[in-house]
Amino acid sequence: MKLKLTVFAFSSVFAFSIACAFQAAADTFNQFISFGDSTLDSGWWNGALQGQCDGAPSPCTTGSTFKNTVIGNAISLGGGVVGAPVGVGLMNTQVLAGFFNLTAQPVNQGGTNYAISGAMDAATPANASTVGNGNIGNLNPNGTLPSTVQQMTNYLSSQQQQGGKANSQALYIIGSGGNDVTYARDNIVGLTMQHAYLSFQASALAAAVANLQANGAQHIIVNGLPGAVGTLASFYTSSLFAALTAAGVNYIAADVNAFVQQIELNPLKYGFTAQTVLPGVLGTGTGSACVWTPPSSGSGSTLVSGWGQWCADTTTPPSSSNFQYAYLRTADAEQTSFWSDDEHFSAEGQMLEAEFDLSLLGVPAPIAGAGLPGLLVASGGLLGWWRWRKKMA
Repeated sequence: MKLKLTVFAFSSVFAFSIACAFQAAADTFNQFISFGDSTLDSGWWNGALQGQCDGAPSPCTTGSTFKNTVIGNAISLGGGVVGAPVGVGLMNTQVLAGFFNLTAQPVNQGGTNYAISGAMDAATPANASTVGNGNIGNLNPNGTLPSTVQQMTNYLSSQQQQGGKANSQALYIIGSGGNDVTYARDNIVGLTMQHAYLSFQASALAAAVANLQANGAQHIIVNGLPGAVGTLASFYTSSLFAALTAAGVNYIAADVNAFVQQIELNPLKYGFTAQTVLPGVLGTGTGSACVWTPPSSGSGSTLVSGWGQWCADTTTPPSSSNFQYAYLRTADAEQTSFWSDDEHFSAEGQMLEAEFDLSLLGVPAPIAGAGLPGLLVASGGLLGWWRWRKKMA
């Protein structure tokens, strides 16, 4: 009995200490602000389809009638779907913000998440010394949408009552570059010129982050891209982190590639299988949470990636060619698949990424990932996160 009382007393003290730590963590930041692309976007299209543009040129939708339509179809079927890349569920930005009792709603719906699916690092012209992208801010047909650099400019402009200064008590997260990698791959010939373009874009983003810091931002996470060594994604990530360091930015580098590799090498540890841990493919044979078979002809036939954005909260395939959308592989697919589509994480994947980001911050917070109750007491980045996951599995 004495031992039981001692254990109970220790547990009570530990629980009280953790509760105090939770409150301290919640008090660490007073705002959550994000800039970037579909890896962070929590539903820009939902507002854009209703004409909400937050100062961006109107219309601020994708620029593709078919894509706008299928996103709208998925939203109209309900279930909380807002056109975010996760499909059915929350984005990592929303989960991470929630750990601190904050929100990450899209900026065009009154929130502080500036990220827009398709965003480029920067809209850059081509000239004799640089390889640009023709001044497009977004890889979608609507290239007038704000790039990640422009999003930061818009944020600082919105801070006029604070003298144009950034909130020093906010947590900032930046996730960008994937669309620049796609642009380089599809539009620029030759590895040397592709690298030149990506280096230029990474430098432009790093300069914007340095400006954000110079104007008061103190807590900044910057995501790398998933992609093995030797790929354009790996080159971009290395270029971005090097440019940030050279610019004197005090930031936390999130090694998203290592995060993805760890999960894909150990799928059973996270509730996935060898099939459901991999990025999705077109058609019903996919292991991703959402299933999409594009039309065989017409403008929709080229819409072959990122279908989580138009994934409806239903397992029923479209019954008419006039009302199309992607749909859930199974009712629990967002929890049993790592990816929503071929590019974006599922709801469970988003939760895991939020936990990983939290570990990099070095603060404790309650975790509700993988159906496992418990705590993530962050220590040691990926290694600390992985050790905690192994212990809980």
